[in-house]
Formats: sequence, C-alpha cells, structure tokens
Amino acid sequence: MLEPKHIRYLVVHCSDTPDDDGVTAADIHAMHLGFGWDGAGYHAIITRDGMCHAGRPEYWQGAHVKGRNQDSLGVCLIGRHAFTSAQFAALETLLLDWQGRYPDAEVVGHRDIQDTPKTCPNFDAGQWWQNHNPLAGQTALVMAACAPLYKTPPARDGLLPAPETEALMGEVVEIQSPDQVSGYIEVRLKQDGYKGWMAVTCLCRTPDDINRQKRHKITAAATFVTAAPDVKSAPLASLSMGAIVKVEDEKDSYTKVSLNGRAGMQLAGYLPTHTLGEAVSDIKVPETDWPVFGEKFLGMPYKWGGRSAAGLDCSALLQLSLSAAGFNVPRDSRPQHAFMKPAAKMPDARFKNYQRGDILFWEGHVGICISKALLLHANAYHANVAIEPIEQAITRIKSYFGAPTEHIDGAQLLQLLSRQPLS
Repeated sequence: MLEPKHIRYLVVHCSDTPDDDGVTAADIHAMHLGFGWDGAGYHAIITRDGMCHAGRPEYWQGAHVKGRNQDSLGVCLIGRHAFTSAQFAALETLLLDWQGRYPDAEVVGHRDIQDTPKTCPNFDAGQWWQNHNPLAGQTALVMAACAPLYKTPPARDGLLPAPETEALMGEVVEIQSPDQVSGYIEVRLKQDGYKGWMAVTCLCRTPDDINRQKRHKITAAATFVTAAPDVKSAPLASLSMGAIVKVEDEKDSYTKVSLNGRAGMQLAGYLPTHTLGEAVSDIKVPETDWPVFGEKFLGMPYKWGGRSAAGLDCSALLQLSLSAAGFNVPRDSRPQHAFMKPAAKMPDARFKNYQRGDILFWEGHVGICISKALLLHANAYHANVAIEPIEQAITRIKSYFGAPTEHIDGAQLLQLLSRQPLS
C-alpha cells in the first residue's frame, strides 16, 4: 500500500517508443504484465491524443522507479521526444490535481531521482513544471468562460456555498496562496480587488507577453467563438460581456482570436467583429453613453452573485456596463455606493428630474436610469434584467429595501470616474 503522507515525488516518464507509433495504455499494461508485474507500473498514462488513462490506483505502489516506488506516483507520456500539445495540457491538469492532494510532493523526471543511464522523459520535467504550473507565479489567468468565486473552500462534505461573484475568461487573478484546499485556492481579482476561493481547474499560467498582447473585451452581452469565420461553423466557446480575448487578426466581419489554456496552448477561433471593444490598453476616451451596454442584458436571468449573460445580479449589471465603456468600479453595491458618493445629487435635487446615466442606490440594490422615467435593473422580482417605471420601482422596492438611499448624478459620475480610477 502507498500512504499519501509518504508521497514525496511525482515522477514524469516517457514510454520511449517512436513518436509516430500508436502505442496505447492497454499496450503498456500488457507489456508490464509480460514482465511479471501486476499490470501497468504507472499510476497514469497519457496517450498522444491527450487522454489521461488510469493505471494503478494511487494507494498501490507503482513499478516505475526502482528504489523509489514506496514514496512516489508515476505518469507516463507515450512517445520519445515530440510530445503533443494535448499531452502536455493533460500532464499539467494531472500534476495540478496531484499537487493539490499531495502538496509536499516534488515534480521530477525519472532520470532525476534514479542513478540510471536512461534520459527518460527526455526533457527537464521539473523545469517544465516550474514554467507551466499556473500557481507558481504571482498571477494566473482565468481560462474558463465563467469561474465562480466562493467565500470559503469546500466543506468536509464537499459542498460549496453560493458563489459571491464570478470571474470571466481572460481576467487576471492575483494568487493569495498557492496552497490548495480540495482543489481550490484563494485569489484576488485584479480588476476589482474581490477576494475568494476559485477552482484551480479554471486557471492557467499568465503568459509572459501578456502586456504586449492585443487584448480586447467582449462588449456584446454574449457571443460565440467559432472554429471558422462563418455563422454555421462549430462553436468553440460561449463568452459574456467583460471576457477578454487575444486578437490575432482583425477582419471586416470576423476577427481571429485566441483563448489561453493549459500548458501554454492557445485555442484559435473567430468572433463577430462588432462584439469586440477596443484593445484594453488602447482605450483613451471611454464611452459616455455607458447605459447602452446594460441595455444589452435586457431579459437575461437574475442570479445572485452572477456576473455573466447566463445570470447576473444588480451590481454586476452596473459594473459590467461601466467596464465595457472603459470605466472600472467595485463589484458589490455597497462599495459601489461608497465609491460613487462624491457624485451624489444635492439634497434638494435628489429623486427627481432623472436623467439617462443617473444611478439609484438602495440598501442592498442598485439600478440604472435609462431615461427620465425608466429604470434598468437586474432583480429577483422579475427574475431577470428588466425595465420598469422609476416611480413604480421605488414604490415596489420600498417594501424590500426601504426608500432609495442615494441618487447619483450621471454627468458628475463621468467626471468622477475620469479622475478617480479604481485602486
């Protein structure tokens, strides 16, 4: 038996078979049975297509490094030198999982822990892992279309609380600690400072050249990345407003983009050009009619803690709308209120003469004025993003949150945001 507390090494091997041979996990199993062993000596086998096949259970000693089987797990890449991108992506996923459950174990190659003439796995596995481990740097990149952020990691029963918020593809998170708890780590969203616990499966390594990339935000409420610049092409990913993609080639109706993934892989695809805003680093003059972005979410479902077209709450609607226009504000309604308070209307002008771009705050709710008489807000009463008369909304909401607490002047808000960036 192999005791988890005794596992000191996560050993990477290669099958040392020609790269163009179609060796399977079953072939390795049969070969090792032929040696008189109890089946495959590795705990995982990664074939050329990137499939990770189970070998021995992790509670059994392997037969992969003579003299070290009692304190190690082993994974074998099929091939000799030219391993595929899919194999490296699968290896990264496996090592992330293993290090989460065996945090004291070191990633090494076969040649690194045994006195052997073998050069297996024919590359420096430890250095490779150092360069590709998403948790090894100070930041990581969200690779999931939408990544929930929780106040606490999973409890002992594996249950999670409702997410506090969500991060979107391409957003950067600051790693608070690389130590995993049941596959989750504590992060801080770089955009708004929100802290919480995120599944490591949602993260990939931040590219070294990220500051030189042409990264554009999605400004449509939702859109698909397709395999080809054709409306009939297969969808590769569904993205929401606020997601960030790297632009490779700008065309008239379609733009080629790439999405970051495991082991530095970048999935290429196409987006309708009109769904993209300016490059994040190029926004010099923000869009002053920012409520137009909020109106794109009309009819989208309400979801407490949600921050995507699949479901969002009132403060996410405000944040995403302003962000698409080039302004950065906090995530939750209370910090938003505190941040925008300098733009509040004077007492004698409050809650009358509403203008497009004004904002109404309640204790626990926020809405966007889109005209003199209409309010746009995500709310549980309508169960979606809805438009309703302002006075009707004030009367109805009074029974839940009381009277509005603040009336933000839209014109003054734009002046405030232009001179007071979010820290």
